[in-house]
Amino acid sequence: MSNNDFKIHSICLVKNEVDIIGYCLEQASQWSDYIYVYDGASTDGTWEKVLSMQSEKIIPWKQDGKVFQESLRGEVFNAFKHQAKPGDWWCHLDADEFYSPSPREFLSKISQFNHVVWGIPIEYYLTTKDIDLIDFNQPISEILSSLKFYKIENSEPRFFRHRDGLIWDTGSWPQHMGVVNKERILYKHYKYRTPEQIQKRLDTRRVARERGFPGWDHAVEQDWREKIANPEQLNYDGLDGNYVINTDNIPNHLESFARRIMKRFMHGVGIWT
Repeated sequence: MSNNDFKIHSICLVKNEVDIIGYCLEQASQWSDYIYVYDGASTDGTWEKVLSMQSEKIIPWKQDGKVFQESLRGEVFNAFKHQAKPGDWWCHLDADEFYSPSPREFLSKISQFNHVVWGIPIEYYLTTKDIDLIDFNQPISEILSSLKFYKIENSEPRFFRHRDGLIWDTGSWPQHMGVVNKERILYKHYKYRTPEQIQKRLDTRRVARERGFPGWDHAVEQDWREKIANPEQLNYDGLDGNYVINTDNIPNHLESFARRIMKRFMHGVGIWT
């Protein structure tokens, strides 16, 4: 199998993201072969927008109001894993995440011995400089291009290679995903983009926390104004493709040398299928 002979299966969990879900699906369709959407009982028209975009690539799987957990993506994986073949890639895709250039080019260069790709999000913020300058009635693509202030302080897995023996019963990821690729992929993350959206984000996540979700400590604020950032504390995107990345300030993604060797052995002999 050539390095380009793979499909990308994206799993998108979404709730109350009507302002951006259409643009996300449109952009992700340019590089995803399938996008499986699980809606967490949105009340703002998100699910209706997803349904209106249904196609061979965009699959609205279901709407369910259970308490959010990262493990819900495992439900999607188990429902559609029969459509994947060894060597395909699965993507953790959120509605406010965008890749440029296409991840397909990046993934085609991954060694067959590596199975997991971590991402580095370029986190864009709505700042005190932006709040009176941006017309929030513009199309979402124009609003996002107006956000120039960012910081990079996180790193998480974003892709894993399919194997028929993968088991995903609980947790945020399948068991024994495999060896982590050394190079990480960049993507843009727009979690704070308009006053209305920020308020909805805070309210939605606060309800999830009240219902038992243990995460999202960043959503304890009550008012969107508390999330407006000071541009002097951020970096400026000069649109030249160069970003300020201090790897000492983001989570380490690589296993120890001994663990990498163990993983390669266990996967190579088929103990971890």
